[in-house]
Amino acid sequence: MTWLRSLHRLICAAALLLAAGAAPAQDVTLIRGARIFDGTGAPATRGDVLVRGDRIAAVGPRIRAPRGARITDAGGLTLLPGLHDLHTHLRSPSTRGPEDLPKAYGGYLAYGVTSVNDFSVSGEMLPPIREMTKSGAVIAPNLQLAVRLGVPGGHGTEYGWGRFFTMQAATPRAARAAMAAALPYKPDVIKVFADGWRYGRTPDLNSMNEPTLAAIVRDAHAAGIPVITHTVTLEGAKIAAAAGVDALGHGVGDAIVDDELIRLMKAKGTAYVPTLVVYEPQEDRAFVPAEWTALRPPERAREQARVSAPLEATPELEVKRWKIMQENVRRLKAAGVRIGIGTDAGIGGVYHGSSTIREIRWLTMLGHTPAEALTAATAASAAILRQDRDHGRIAAGQRADLLLTGGRPDERIEDLYDVRHVLVSGREIPLKRVRALIDSDAPSPLPVHVMAGPIDTGAGASGRTDLGTLPVDSSEAGVDHSELEHVRPGPDRRLFLVGRMGAAPQPFAQLALPLTQGGVQLADASGFTGIAFEARGSGRYGVAFDSYGLEARQWFKAPFAAGEAATEIRIPFSAFRSSDAGARLDLAKLRALIVRLEAEPRGTAWLELGKVRFYR
Repeated sequence: MTWLRSLHRLICAAALLLAAGAAPAQDVTLIRGARIFDGTGAPATRGDVLVRGDRIAAVGPRIRAPRGARITDAGGLTLLPGLHDLHTHLRSPSTRGPEDLPKAYGGYLAYGVTSVNDFSVSGEMLPPIREMTKSGAVIAPNLQLAVRLGVPGGHGTEYGWGRFFTMQAATPRAARAAMAAALPYKPDVIKVFADGWRYGRTPDLNSMNEPTLAAIVRDAHAAGIPVITHTVTLEGAKIAAAAGVDALGHGVGDAIVDDELIRLMKAKGTAYVPTLVVYEPQEDRAFVPAEWTALRPPERAREQARVSAPLEATPELEVKRWKIMQENVRRLKAAGVRIGIGTDAGIGGVYHGSSTIREIRWLTMLGHTPAEALTAATAASAAILRQDRDHGRIAAGQRADLLLTGGRPDERIEDLYDVRHVLVSGREIPLKRVRALIDSDAPSPLPVHVMAGPIDTGAGASGRTDLGTLPVDSSEAGVDHSELEHVRPGPDRRLFLVGRMGAAPQPFAQLALPLTQGGVQLADASGFTGIAFEARGSGRYGVAFDSYGLEARQWFKAPFAAGEAATEIRIPFSAFRSSDAGARLDLAKLRALIVRLEAEPRGTAWLELGKVRFYR
């Protein structure tokens, strides 16, 4: 019997070893015979790379293929670590049109960009984005999702997107409170709008002081999270570096960097992410042939329109700033300051994916060799994220984010456009399908949740709706925009809204009731006839649907009135109207119900709202 027990233990041990050390055959890829540029800056060498699961298992010459492994013949091709973009706004499409996250994600994958920082999200958006991308429902690069912080009256707060979208702090105490609200969402990066210079175009906004920024950095670093700032002046750069941020985003454009800043950056380990492509004058920019061919149809149309109707000449102050920014990249590179790749893509004319390659090319025009520019886009950018032990290089144990190109991009940077294969966490990206998706005019598919009826009847917990979503405020744009406060004072937990109007000619304050968390995924209300709620107020109001596939100007809206006595109001879907006669209200693509208050400039408005629901 003893020998039977021993045999049983041996069999169990063998099974455990197999389970731990052997991935299924379909999860094993051997890339054979590539020129390997490993991301460290070392010269490329020829060899094989074995990928097992989401990791690089081995790198070397003539690796034996495991049984059942998928073989990729890389003869004559160059293998690189996947590229990074440390500064994007994925919810902005770069050209006129509605938000489309899958298309934005696809734009990066098509160019071999496998790690992307998204600065266009709020904390509530992080869980649904992670769920739909990690499940494979939406194909995406590895996303570094940010929570945004700013200073009251500073940049990032002036667009009317609400205090939750850009949390605000003007003191260390307020910074700690904001971080206490941000950290439970487990952001991958903290974006701080620290610098209020508006480039001489408009009056400067408020800037964040060093103690407040340092408090944010301390809490972020204690949680292992990097901090990247919006920094555009020499003075702001010194404040940010002294506060210990991981990287200055955008770069100094008002003055040539001096020795004091360089010493601070090197002492604090602060890197530089210049986002040159967002400052490059667009009226006369040229595209190399491979870049032009790869542009999406709406991007090419925008550029053709620019040629046929040239933009106004760049103002002299911005011409001067552009020269300063280029010189500062040269000086910081010569001083040994780490430089990473970021673009600010999503801003008009800064296209998702292709702009990352353009930014890398700009470094080669400002003192970097192609190999150095690629190192900035791979290992250096991973280090800025504090993730260089996990990815950014081609080495055993690193995450298998890989890009296989034609030619020799480490010697001729334009070869970077010749993308043949892309792996994200060991998974081969179906490039043909991705390219078809990003070229399509139709909104990309997103997960859909069928509505049950109740939206906000007071049954939610912790200030949330019945759907578990968090109501968020917004307003018209402007430094002097309107403000909205909302509370649930009574036992029935009805919403009580008070809007304090700004100075704009037609101010408004509104509350969005997301139908799915963060309003990212879609809600299907096609089984209903309209919306119903009880309202008490003093004046006229409006409701609207945030609808996927439509721009905000196209959203469907309906007015309603409310008096001193609470009254049930029913609005059928057929009563909603869009200012765009060609728009269609698709009840299976809703994202939020928005309740809007209006009043005279500097006036106030109030509304009590309860029992909000879809009705049949």
